[in-house]
Amino acid sequence: MTNAHDPIALFRASAARWPGREALRAAEGAFTYARLDRWSDAISRVLIRSGAGRERIALVAHKRPGTYAAILGILKAGCSYVPLHPDGPAARWERMIATCGARFLLGEGPDITGTKRLPIPGPDDPFIGAADVPAGHEAYVLFTSGSTGGPKGVSVSRTNLGAYLGHLLSTHRLNEHDRFTQFFALTFDLSVHDLFVCWGAGACLCVPLPEGHGMRAAAFAREEKITVWFSVPSLPALLLRMRALTPGSLPTVRHAFFCGEALTWPVARAFANAAPDATLVNLYGPTETTIAITAYGIGRDAPDQAGPVPIGLPFPGHKAMLNNEELCFSGPQLSDGYIGLPEANAEAFPVIGGERWYRTGDRARMDPDGTLHFLGRTDHQVKVAGHRVEPGEIDTVLTPLLQGGKAVSVAVEKAGTARLVTFIDVPADIPALLSACRAQLPPYMVPERVLQLDSIPLTAHGKTDRQRLIVLAQHG
Repeated sequence: MTNAHDPIALFRASAARWPGREALRAAEGAFTYARLDRWSDAISRVLIRSGAGRERIALVAHKRPGTYAAILGILKAGCSYVPLHPDGPAARWERMIATCGARFLLGEGPDITGTKRLPIPGPDDPFIGAADVPAGHEAYVLFTSGSTGGPKGVSVSRTNLGAYLGHLLSTHRLNEHDRFTQFFALTFDLSVHDLFVCWGAGACLCVPLPEGHGMRAAAFAREEKITVWFSVPSLPALLLRMRALTPGSLPTVRHAFFCGEALTWPVARAFANAAPDATLVNLYGPTETTIAITAYGIGRDAPDQAGPVPIGLPFPGHKAMLNNEELCFSGPQLSDGYIGLPEANAEAFPVIGGERWYRTGDRARMDPDGTLHFLGRTDHQVKVAGHRVEPGEIDTVLTPLLQGGKAVSVAVEKAGTARLVTFIDVPADIPALLSACRAQLPPYMVPERVLQLDSIPLTAHGKTDRQRLIVLAQHG
């Protein structure tokens, strides 16, 4: 990576070249590169004056202009950001902050013991010019669901991120006239693509209202004249079911990226028909490999089949291998690993043949030309709206409330979307169980239903029969 692909170097270059162009457009108004640059400088100064130095800053990740300015300000101060889901819950925030050791908290929300809340200055508040601070090592820490009952913090460096940005910006024809979607939650690593690929091109990031996501996404894209679309595949699948993804309905889109879930050929064909001038790219990559690490370009002659689109080839400078069908990667985008979990790091990031690899836990097959096809998981992890969910984390929350009973959570497909269902084998207060989930888990991990059985079904080998539970959930 060259310094030119550092996220702040990219933003500063765009601000210097196009100061009067819109960098951010949200419900609160539009912000030019010059104004967002000054605002983030002010936030950087607040952090520096408070004694923050190359450390992690917790950030309540509301999709508001001040949050975007804060991400830039945190990085400008040589620090890294730890986004917290704005809906909490506070108990999860506390675990995350305790894990990452953040001393400072930016944004609105409950106070967290051991952190100092810092004010975010207004966009036009006067301030003394920002200090010239060397870039820190780490860019951000994102927490993923953990199979042992708690979230795991993944540390991603600015070098990892720069490798990704360098590839995307050099591969695709992006420019200062583009207008990017920002559908992803800022606690989801795909949002990092939204921000810094956009700002690296000098383009405008368009943030929808909450109702602008979902069924209104196509209307939002038309209203904002979106040229670069990025979403999980379940979003266009929803639009297709609601008859909102009609031929020619996305006339301004010229690039469309999909990631986070399996993209199917029918959805890809429908999107290609809706955006006839767009190039479509299916991206793949766990958080540990920095946003995405493989790509598959979808031609206009997409095959008339119903299966998943391939996940493609690794980015240049990266390698893939299959170890008993498990997909593994090496290369500069491999993150530093999990915070404070040496055993998990040793298992997930083994050194093989003198190189550090990441074991994805995904099953795949490889064509003779190296093209990869996703086949599923080697464990019980599932994707819900693109978010990684370990069902065992839900079960860990509920089991202590069952007085010796057992909880087993599974994901079922319904109308193209994964939905969580939990089974228990003892009588219980179902509303109280769901309330406990809402108090300790992010919204996307709260099960849609909790169903009681006389006993949890077992396989012939005495293990939980998850396939049987999935069938019961589909019909129960």
